[in-house]
Amino acid sequence: MEQWLTEGLSRILDFQVPEDLIRYILSIENEGDLNEYLKTLLDYENPHHKTFVAELVNRKFPSRGNSLPKQQKKKISKNKQQKTQDFVSVEPPPAEFEPDTKSKKKTKFVNLYSQEGKNAQVVLLKGRHHCDCQASKHELVNNCLQCGRVVCKQEGSGPCLFCGNLVCTPEEQKELNAKTKASAKLMVSLMERSRPEGWQAALNHRNRLLEYDRTSERRTRVTDDDSDYFSAGSVWLNPAEKDKLEKYQQSLHEKKHASRLTKKMTFDFAGRQVVEDNTIDYDVDEDKIRELSGGGAAAQSQFLNHDLLASSGTDRDVAPGVNASLLQFDSSVEAPGYAAVLKAPMLSQAPRVQDPELQEMSDTGRCLSMHQPWASLLVEGIKMHEGRTWYTSHRGRLWIASTAKPPDQDIIRAIENQYRVLYPESQLKFPSFYPTGCLLGCVTVDDCLPQEEYQKKYPDGESDSPYVFICSNPVSLRLRFPIKGQHKIYALDKAIHHAAVKCIQKMSKIQAEEANADQWQLFE
Repeated sequence: MEQWLTEGLSRILDFQVPEDLIRYILSIENEGDLNEYLKTLLDYENPHHKTFVAELVNRKFPSRGNSLPKQQKKKISKNKQQKTQDFVSVEPPPAEFEPDTKSKKKTKFVNLYSQEGKNAQVVLLKGRHHCDCQASKHELVNNCLQCGRVVCKQEGSGPCLFCGNLVCTPEEQKELNAKTKASAKLMVSLMERSRPEGWQAALNHRNRLLEYDRTSERRTRVTDDDSDYFSAGSVWLNPAEKDKLEKYQQSLHEKKHASRLTKKMTFDFAGRQVVEDNTIDYDVDEDKIRELSGGGAAAQSQFLNHDLLASSGTDRDVAPGVNASLLQFDSSVEAPGYAAVLKAPMLSQAPRVQDPELQEMSDTGRCLSMHQPWASLLVEGIKMHEGRTWYTSHRGRLWIASTAKPPDQDIIRAIENQYRVLYPESQLKFPSFYPTGCLLGCVTVDDCLPQEEYQKKYPDGESDSPYVFICSNPVSLRLRFPIKGQHKIYALDKAIHHAAVKCIQKMSKIQAEEANADQWQLFE
């Protein structure tokens, strides 16, 4: 319908009809309104135009043709001689408009690109609504004198939707300047006009952020490239460091823009020239900046990765064919800062450069506490997707512990029935009991997906949380270690971690021996 209407109007009017006009014509629900609007576009005395209008009416209102009153049909049959003013198509559908015999008015054409034509295409909603047309579609009300926003007729007169300052038309402004009772009433009515929902909350949030920026309060720690540049007003500096950098910046400014009265000149009488002394150095000294901002060697050492340097003191690369036991380490030739590197404090257990393969191979002893029965279902391989409201960059082995809260039997039965329905083809073997307050086993975290990406990869996924852990390789411990859980992902106790790893190694060895025994029985 839309394509047919576009092609027909473009052919009749000899120019490409805009899409806004097509959508406006299709949105007209009344047959009479459609007829009145088409009179401004087409010539009803032209037979081609009449044919197009009649066909459009038949397509848009197919059930209206046989619903004419009997009196109207009789009147149309009597006035067959005035067919030139009826909206009749070439085909034999009944006439749908009453002929206008009383007066013959000249057809009025409206330029679509004039103001009247634009008004017919623009939709104006009732009430004040946010609009970014910059008065290109709606009429201009005025500009906000505080923030400069262009307010159109859709937003209307009243408080500015950005800053809250009063914006009104020039006529209303003249009345307000009169300082009469009517102007006072007008001021009250304009200021009481409703704003969009959530406007006050957004304004309070903006003011709070501006206050944070003004006071430069430090509320978090961010490591980014901004620390590499000289900025006396950096929000990551404490007050003492800010004072030092401001004094240093002021001294550089005074050197660079010093008065010419204090400059030194050298008169070379032999060479007959005057040499200006330009030995004053007002360039930024990077070493001094790092020293003032706490970025010296002592501050840099805290960012050294202890995990990557832990084996530097003992395990050294030895050339092939050389007996490593005969080599002796000479500490006198060591670099001065090498000892500080070895003794550097550990910033984090996880390496700063996240290598997926390295994370999957390494076991850093990270653990996640979960409620029962979901914890046991995860380590048993029944549940493979775990939902959380927070994101994690952890990949690789993740130990699973159960919380101290005992599970409800009704919840256990409901969860088990849920997984039987989700996986009807799998012969699921559920645990006989669900222990609490202990280390159950481990899984491998392959990825942490947001909900949008999770829905694309797993349309029938079981989790609807904001972030979902994709797990694999579940391992359930035969020996359960008592443990007290913590919030989110935390580090296991070293003794418990070491014992759990030994238990898994022993379980793997037993499983390998059983598999070899089964193979020998098959060969025999």
